[in-house]
Amino acid sequence: MTRLTTHPVLTFFAILWAALLLWYMVPYFTSPIRGRRGPFLASLTNYWRMYHAAGGSMHLVSHALHQKYGPVVRMGPNYLDLDYPSLMSTCLDSHGVWKKTEWHGISGVKLGDKILYNIFSECNPAEHARIKKPVAKYFSSTGVSVMEPHVNSVLSFFVKRLDDQFTEHAGFGKPLKFDEWASFYAWDTIAQSTWSRRAGHLEQAFDFDGMVDTSAKVMDYLVTVGMQPSMDKVLDKNPIFRIGPPSFVPVANAAFSHLTRRRTGEDEHDSSEPDFLDCYLDAMKKYPEVVDEPRLMSYILVNVAAGVDTTATTLRAIFYLALKDRRVWETLEAQILGASFTELPVSYSQARAVPYLEAVIRESMRLWPGSCFAQERYVPPGGLILPDGTFVSEGVAVGFNAYVIHRNKDVWGDDAEEFRPERWLQGEEESTERFKQRLRLMNSSDLSFGAGSRKCLGVNFATMEVYKTVATLIAVFEFELADPAREWKVHNSMFPRQSGIDLRIKRREGVTVPLGMDLGKDC
Repeated sequence: MTRLTTHPVLTFFAILWAALLLWYMVPYFTSPIRGRRGPFLASLTNYWRMYHAAGGSMHLVSHALHQKYGPVVRMGPNYLDLDYPSLMSTCLDSHGVWKKTEWHGISGVKLGDKILYNIFSECNPAEHARIKKPVAKYFSSTGVSVMEPHVNSVLSFFVKRLDDQFTEHAGFGKPLKFDEWASFYAWDTIAQSTWSRRAGHLEQAFDFDGMVDTSAKVMDYLVTVGMQPSMDKVLDKNPIFRIGPPSFVPVANAAFSHLTRRRTGEDEHDSSEPDFLDCYLDAMKKYPEVVDEPRLMSYILVNVAAGVDTTATTLRAIFYLALKDRRVWETLEAQILGASFTELPVSYSQARAVPYLEAVIRESMRLWPGSCFAQERYVPPGGLILPDGTFVSEGVAVGFNAYVIHRNKDVWGDDAEEFRPERWLQGEEESTERFKQRLRLMNSSDLSFGAGSRKCLGVNFATMEVYKTVATLIAVFEFELADPAREWKVHNSMFPRQSGIDLRIKRREGVTVPLGMDLGKDC
């Protein structure tokens, strides 16, 4: 009788296959969210989300899945994506009970055998509150008002560079790649506001130091590897050899250089116009137990990482969406030109007084918020009861994607997909009480800058910058799309990256450039 034998290689693969089945199927069948609807692959592995994050389409995928499955979609083995605006105040709370998930933490920086987490990446609520406290007051409405001269300086220089490069005496000049120049402007503004020197992108008119490209790659890494955080230990936090992503070392080196020059007095800084570096040095004196030099550097790097892309994203959305709709653009242009501004650049207070400008900005940020990735939290002890009456167990991750929430028809109406700034204004036949009620609902459902204790710290600075910039640019220049039929392209990373926004501009009659401001200096 012949004995049957099994080839060792076949045995190995059979065991491997069985192990993989157990690895994925045991959690699948024992998961507390097993009955939730969503893509089957997403219920097995987070690599499903990683795939869509890498492709830059996670916002579209999320929106489509909610349209198919409803307000609760399982998009991971332990993750539910929610389209319940009424739950945002609970899950994105102000008391730190709902903890951030691990993907936020991969933006921490490895220093020796330790990881330094920043205001964004720190997942521990108590530690987050501790590192936020020393600097929070500098980002209040009053705190950021002292930064307005820095914004004026860069905005004046931006106007001059646009006038030099893209206008002609008799009419519109060559096309302006507004998507690129919005980034250059945002980089120079945050550098000027942080250490009183522009980064140099407006002057050079290209990504001369590679930081625009590096920043994009870092953000791609965060949202892609963030879907499978364990990979970060192999790539960025590798104890033997760091593999990736591209680092912010050039920015860190520039920050350290400015810090050194500030301490020695070599930068000839005008103390009557404080910048964020002044603020952080002040925090170091007042909170020495919290703010050491690595912590101070982390504040600076968060300024750059969070303060550039959100501003550029918002400016691109405003000009593209408004110019695509001539009725909106003409209304916005008429209100700005009729505002009788007393100075250029336009002051923040005067820009805020233009109702339709506010409506256009808020509507643009509704459709294209600064981040179109879900803000995730772990359900705390006691669980969560959803509006449909079902229960979500402790330890399950839930999240809210602003791109999805901002298209919820129960909040924004049946035309939630449309760009209609008038939704932020009181209708002609709408009672004041009804408008206030509707506005309260929209405000409570607004995730443009996050919500709760983890709401973007720079919201007041970013708001000031955007209002002043849009009002000033329209007051100085006429704008038109170079090709009205052309559609932009959007790659959704940590922040949406729009491209293909080519404009033509012409300086308005009676406007003198430069605007009479100190144009500042580059690094």
